[in-house]
Amino acid sequence: MAKKCEVCGKSPSTGNIVAKSKVTTRRVWRPNIQRIRVINEEGVVQRKYVCTKCLKSGRVQKA
Repeated sequence: MAKKCEVCGKSPSTGNIVAKSKVTTRRVWRPNIQRIRVINEEGVVQRKYVCTKCLKSGRVQKA
């Protein structure tokens, strides 16, 4: 599955898991990406990878 939103460009971000003992381990936060059918500007139906924040905010019109 794609790791980047095709509407807003949201992509995975990285950081550390910090344990109580201050031991750090690298980790990744991935956006909630869904593959949906979208009506684009020309009125053509396409499949795009879109994050759920774009879906809820109405930036994308579902087909």
